[in-house]
Formats: sequence, C-alpha cells, structure tokens
Amino acid sequence: MTTSVINAPKSLTLQNSQHKSQQQAASLLAFVTDKSNELLLNKVFSNFSTSMQSLNSGTPESDGGITKAINGNIDYAINYLRDNQSPKILIVDIDEEEQVISSINALAHVCEPGTRVLVIGSSDNVDLYRELKNMGIDDYLCKPLNQSLLLHVLGRATGKVHQTARVGSGKSIAIAGCSGGVGVSTIAANLARAFANHGSKTLVTDLNCYGGDIDLLLNASTHAGVGLVTLLNEQKSIDKLLIERSCLQIAPRLYLLKSLGQKYHFDSQNYQKLAQVLAEEFNYLVWDLPAHLLNEPGIADTLFNADVQVIVCSPTLASLRQCKALLTQLGQQRYAQRTLLVLNLLHGNSEHSLSQTMLEQHLERSFDHVLPYAPKKVLKAAELGESLLSEVHGVGRSLLALSNDILGVSQQANNSLLARFIPLRSWYKKARGKA
Repeated sequence: MTTSVINAPKSLTLQNSQHKSQQQAASLLAFVTDKSNELLLNKVFSNFSTSMQSLNSGTPESDGGITKAINGNIDYAINYLRDNQSPKILIVDIDEEEQVISSINALAHVCEPGTRVLVIGSSDNVDLYRELKNMGIDDYLCKPLNQSLLLHVLGRATGKVHQTARVGSGKSIAIAGCSGGVGVSTIAANLARAFANHGSKTLVTDLNCYGGDIDLLLNASTHAGVGLVTLLNEQKSIDKLLIERSCLQIAPRLYLLKSLGQKYHFDSQNYQKLAQVLAEEFNYLVWDLPAHLLNEPGIADTLFNADVQVIVCSPTLASLRQCKALLTQLGQQRYAQRTLLVLNLLHGNSEHSLSQTMLEQHLERSFDHVLPYAPKKVLKAAELGESLLSEVHGVGRSLLALSNDILGVSQQANNSLLARFIPLRSWYKKARGKA
C-alpha cells in the first residue's frame, strides 16, 4: 500500500505546526500563478461558501474561516504555510514547477494533518496524475479551469457532498423575466449563441407555444414547427432520431426547440422527463420562460430545478415588486445551484426609472450583471436576427460577461490592451464626427 505524504502522521509535521501563527485558519486557500485563475477561484470560493451555508440550513460552520486565492507558486505556498496554519482545503498550481514531485514533498512537510490538497496545472499526463494521487493528493485538475467542476471537486473534498454529477449530463439554464418585455428572449438567444461558439452542443427552448420570437432572433431559416409539443406528447417513444427531427438546427452546434400557435396543457412531470432526456443529448439547455406563464407548474419547475436561474429585471416599480416575489419563491439554493440577477436598462435614464442603487437596496442584494441602454443596436440585431455578442459595444460586452460567468471562464480579453483600446477608438470616432 502506498504511503501518503500528504496527511502524514502528526509526528512528521508537529515541529512545524508548534511555531505557526495562531490567527484564524483559512478553510479554502489557493495559490495560482496567473491573475485570471486567481479571480475565478475567488468567485468559486464565494459561491461554494454560499452553497455550504444553504446545505447546512443557512447557518455557516463555526470554523468557517477565511477563503481566498493568492497569486503565487508552490514555493510561495510553502513559505506561507511555514508561518500560518494550514487550511482545510489547499489548492496549488504546478505550472511553473520543474520538479513537481520534489515540490509536493516539500509542501507535505509544512501542511498540517487533515489538509486536503488539490493540484492544478496544464499537463494532461496520466502518469503525473497517478503519481500525485499516490502521494495523497485529493485531485488533479487540468486547465482551463471550469467553475462548475471546481464546485463539485470542492464539495467532494469537504466530505459533505457526494459525487452526484451524471456523466454526459447537460447543464440547465433557465431565464425568466420579472415582467413581460424585459429582454428574456434576447438574452436567451445570445447566451445560446455564446455557448455554441464556446464549442458546446446547445439547445435553446422557447416554452411560449402561443407566441415568442426567439426563432426570429436566431434568424431561423425555416418555420419553428411543432417540435416542443411533439416531444411533450410522445415521451414514451422519444429517441435520438425524434429529437433531431423535432429540433431546428440554427448553426453547427446550436439548435432550437419551439412550437408556434399550439394549444397545450401538460403536468410538471412531462417537462421534467423531457429535460432529463434532452440533457443526455446536449451540453447546455437554455430555457426561455415566458413571464405570464411562470405560475404554470411545469414551467415553474423548469425554473426551480435549473442549474443556473437567470432573473431579468427592468428599472421599474412593477418589475422590482415581481423580482422580490420571485426571489422569495425560489428560496434557498441547492448545492452548486446559482441564481444570477440581471438588470436590463431598457429605458435609459428615464425620469420614471428607478436607480440601480435603489433597486439593490430594496432587493437586499446586488445585480450580478447590468445590460446598458442600447436600443438601436438591440432593435437592429432583432430585426436582422443577428448576434449581439461583441467586445465593441457595451451591451455585447455585458452579454459576453454573463455567458462567461455561466461557463465558468474568465474574461482575459477584458484586461488586454486591445480591450482597453476599443472604447478609446469608439470615442475618437465620435469626436471626429462632431468636429
């Protein structure tokens, strides 16, 4: 049996731990070699802490401690842990290490017993993975890091959450508005495009069978048909071929499921069974939920059961009231479930609009993303069925930020010289036009 150097007997680390600082120990601590992953891990730590509180009936653990990601390599981590208490879970980056095994051995001598260690790096070498596992490392994650995977790995490392992810299971993204006309379909169409552009097989489903214009927003070349109602009706005989015939292909990895002008009534089980079947065929399921049908059991359950719930609010009193009610109905999140609150500034700085600060005070939480006022660009894209995803204008950057948040990837382009140059170029063009 292989002896683990991580979680070694107390005698191995006792002499080191006696001299360490007695300040509050960290519960989650990461040392990474690049800024983008530092930002990503800090966001994941925040979401994980919230999920753990929800899992523990809303009360944080008495020994919750500090959670943070630090820019630094293994040597930095070793020097830090010589003078500070070890965290419950430690993440180290091995990208800059020439002698990985030696560095992990050195790390083991400053780690206190009971620390769970996760390693991240760019190499996908199977032999390295096995060697690290034999040394007592909990897990090795290959870059680029994914937010959802990190949450599950942290859950397993705590020992409180067992592995529940299904192999080949798609991620469900439900988008709902706090009132009609707040831009749900626009956001759904562009998120679906972003996921497909990222390389994920994506299905966007419009649950409004009486209308809805997401097929126009996606510039569907043929009629949307009756695919959604067909799949809800024929659940006993659903197979891959029926799904392909019912879904309309928009792009190489983007599909649409919709029915137009169909009267229907299905119980919630029909929607749940359909979602399970579709999750086996697609990486991402984007649900466009009509606000006026959120009281329907099946549609409401689609929102409640989604992995990511995107709630779209406009700066009006009616939308604010509905948003508060909807957040109350959603209640506590299950493990790894996220609720993203999006403010869509539909009317600009109108005298009848509420300010973002006022909205956040009444909601008692901040908006995760804000879509700026851009009526001309949004209307033109809707009329032509074009994508709004672009770094050139504000609404495009906001939609890309939202999609990257859900995908769990960092926006490195935002910190690049090109991203900083684009707003300056736009300003210069406007200045020249006025001159």
